[in-house]
Amino acid sequence: MSLRSRIFGALALGIVCLGLLCAALVWQTRAYAQQQQARLLLQTQTYAWEQWQAQQIAALQRLAAQLGEAPAQSLAPRMQAMAKDHPGLRIDLFDQDGQRLDTTAVGGDPAPLLDPFAATPPARGLHQLSAREYSWVQRTRAGRHLLVLSQDAVAVLPALAQRLDGAFHLLNMRGNPVAGTPVAGMPVAGTSADEHFFAQVVVPVRDTQVLTLAADDPRLGGQAALQLVSQPLTGASGGVIGSLVWSRPVSADVLQERLFAQRLALQAGAVLLLVMGGLFLFLRHALDPLARSVQVLESLAQGQTDVALYAGEEDAQDESGSVARSVLQIRTELLSLETLRQERVRTRRQQERLIRDQLRSLAESLDPASREEILLALGTQGGVAASAPTEAPNGLADLASILGRMSGLVSTQQSRLLKLLREVQASVQTQAMLASLQQELEIAREMQLSILPRQTPNRPEIEIAATMIAAKEIGGDFYDYFAIDDDHLAIVIADVSGKGVPAAFFMAISRTLLKSNGLFLRTPGATIAALNDQLCTENDQMMFVTVFYAVLQLSSGQLTYVNAGHNPPILLQQGTAQFFPKGRNMGLAVLEDQRYHEGTLQLSAGDSLLLYTDGVTEATDAHSALFGDPRLLQVVQAFKALPDRRGEARQLTEHIVTEVRRFEAGAAQADDITVVTLTYKGCAP
Repeated sequence: MSLRSRIFGALALGIVCLGLLCAALVWQTRAYAQQQQARLLLQTQTYAWEQWQAQQIAALQRLAAQLGEAPAQSLAPRMQAMAKDHPGLRIDLFDQDGQRLDTTAVGGDPAPLLDPFAATPPARGLHQLSAREYSWVQRTRAGRHLLVLSQDAVAVLPALAQRLDGAFHLLNMRGNPVAGTPVAGMPVAGTSADEHFFAQVVVPVRDTQVLTLAADDPRLGGQAALQLVSQPLTGASGGVIGSLVWSRPVSADVLQERLFAQRLALQAGAVLLLVMGGLFLFLRHALDPLARSVQVLESLAQGQTDVALYAGEEDAQDESGSVARSVLQIRTELLSLETLRQERVRTRRQQERLIRDQLRSLAESLDPASREEILLALGTQGGVAASAPTEAPNGLADLASILGRMSGLVSTQQSRLLKLLREVQASVQTQAMLASLQQELEIAREMQLSILPRQTPNRPEIEIAATMIAAKEIGGDFYDYFAIDDDHLAIVIADVSGKGVPAAFFMAISRTLLKSNGLFLRTPGATIAALNDQLCTENDQMMFVTVFYAVLQLSSGQLTYVNAGHNPPILLQQGTAQFFPKGRNMGLAVLEDQRYHEGTLQLSAGDSLLLYTDGVTEATDAHSALFGDPRLLQVVQAFKALPDRRGEARQLTEHIVTEVRRFEAGAAQADDITVVTLTYKGCAP
C-alpha cells in the first residue's frame, strides 16, 4: 500500500471516527431528551390520576354525608336518584342486623360490596372488588341503617381522558384490559380486539414504562403511531392492583423526528464526502513528486540505471526536492559501482578458468564414481558461468565447494571402510550376546516350569487341570496345588505385576513362601496375611501380586478361600455358571499388617471351579477390543451345554484357551494366560 493511500486511510478513519462520535453524542442527546419526556409524561399521568382520585373520593364522601342526613323513609328514593345522576355509583342499604334492604345495582341480587359491619372502615383509595371491577368505597350510617357507596373507576375514565390528550386503559394484574376509552388506532376496551392488542403489546403491570409504537408497527394494524404511558396502580391496601395505561397519538411527532434524523444524516454524509474528496485531491497533488522518486529508487534497486526524474524536480525547495536530489546522487554512485563491478567480474572469470582446469586434473586420481561426480559439477559450473557473462555468480566459492567435496569424497571412502569394519565387529559381538541371552532365558523358562506342579493329586474326590502360557520367555503367573493333610488340599493361582525376569523371580519367591506358610498355618486367612507381611519386607522394586488361595476339605466338599485382589473365579454348579462375589481384600506386598477376610463355599459332586488370570479377560483382538468378563462367562456357559464333557476339568481348560486364541485372531499376546480347573467328584466310598 502506498504512502498516499496509508495517509488518506488514516485521515479518513479519523474523520469517520469523529463523525461516529458526533453521531453518538447526538444519539445520547436524543435518548436523554426521550428519557426526560418519558419522566414528564409519567409525572403528568401520576398528577392527573391522583387529582382525579381525590376528587372522586371527596365526591363520594359528600354523597355519603347527604344520605346520612336523610330520613329513613326517604333513603331508598334518594339512593335511586343519586345512582341515576352519577354514572357508576352503587349504593347498598343494610339494617342493623346486617341484612341488605335495598341496592341500586342493576339486575338480580349482586353480592355485597364488602362486609358492612367490619371493625375497620374501608381504607381511602381504590379497591379491586373482582377481576374486572375497580371502585372507591365509602361507608356511613343513617340512623339505625348502614349505607355502603361505591364509585366504579371504569365509569369515570372518559372524564379523566378529557383532561389529557389521548385515552386511558385499566389493566388487571394479568395485563388484560378491564376498561378504557376509545382513541384512534386503539381498539375499544373490553372487546376481543382490545385483548388481542394488549396480548401483543405486553405492558409490565408492576413497573413504569413509556413505549412508542411507530405507524409501521404490525401490532397497530396500519393505524397511526401511538405512545403508551404505563405505571402501576396502587390500591387502598398499599399493594399494586393493576396498571393504568395512557395512550397518546404521536404521529406528527414521530414523523418530524424521523425527518429531522434523515436530514441530519444526509447533511453529515455530504459534509463527510466533501471533506474526504478534498483530502484525496490534496494528498494526490502533494505526494506525486515523492511517488515518482520512489519509483526511480525501485528501478535503481533492480539495476535499471537508465531511469531518471522529471526535469526540474530536484530544484524544488520542499521535502520532495530534497528527496529528488538524493535520488540523483544515488543514481550517479550506482553508475560508478556498475563500472567497477564489471571489471571485477572479468578478473574473477580468468581466475575461475585456471582453477577449474587444475581441478579436472586432480579428479583423474579419484575412483570412477567420484570422478564422474566432480567432472559433472565442474561442467555445470562452467555452463552457468558461460551463460551469464554480465551477472557472473560467485564462481570462486563454487570451485572451493567442489574442492572441499573432492576432499570429502576421499575421506568418505576411508570412513566407509572403517565403519564397515566396526559394524562387522559389533555384529559378531551382538550375535554372541544374543545367543548367550537366549540360552539363559531358555534355562530360566525351564526352571520356572520346573517349579510348577507336574502331576495332579491322585485323589478320587477331585479332578484338576491347569495350563500357563507366558507372554514372554518367562512370565509372572503361577499356580499350585498341594496336600496339607490327608483330608485338605490347597489350591492357588496368582499374578505378579509386570512381566519378564523380575516378575519370574518375584513369582518364585511368592510361591515358595506361600507353600511353606500354607503347610504351617493351614487356614487361608492366616496364610495370606503372613505371606503379605513377608513380601512387604525389603520390596525395593515395589512389585505386588494378586492371589486366590483356597483350601478344599475332600471329605465334605467345603471350600475356604481368600481372594487378595485377584479375578473372581467362576463356579459351575447344576448347569449354571456364575462369578464368585468380588472380594474386599487388596493385593499382596502393598501394605503390611493387613487382615484378609475368608469366604466359604459348599461344593457338591459334579461342581467345578474355574480359576484364571487377567491374561484371559484382558486378551485383545486386532481392533484392541477386550475379551472381557461377560464373554468369558458366555464361553463357560456354552461349555456346560456341550453333550460330551468326559474329563471335564481338562476339557474346560482347553476350551477356554481355544476360545481366547480364536478371539485374538493372530493378535499379539499382551499378558500371561493361566487357567486352572477343579472338578469335585464327591467323597470316595
